[in-house]
Amino acid sequence: MSNDATHPCLTCGACCHQYRVEFSVYELASTGASVPDALAHEVSGNRWRMNGTAQHPVRCAALIGRCGEQSICSIYERRPSACRSFAMGDERCAQARQAHGLAPVDPAWLYPEAA
Repeated sequence: MSNDATHPCLTCGACCHQYRVEFSVYELASTGASVPDALAHEVSGNRWRMNGTAQHPVRCAALIGRCGEQSICSIYERRPSACRSFAMGDERCAQARQAHGLAPVDPAWLYPEAA
């Protein structure tokens, strides 16, 4: 992998087009945390959901760009825990990429010391 290679997550966005993102109300900015309230809605009681992730086709409201092209999370540093726990190259990542016609993440990104 060359030093100028683009990180796979910056040209993917498959997870943002695949999964429902729910999280605790206590992750919202209005409760002192970080997720912008305007990008989410209440599901029930303490559960909130990122706008766009319960509809079909799925498209998280925080995503800028298109799946498989240049795409980036507009709230990456403030994203909810469900997004923070999503790991590049894991099974859910591979499933999302496959569902959108994208190849699996190059193992060189997952194991740079082996490259």
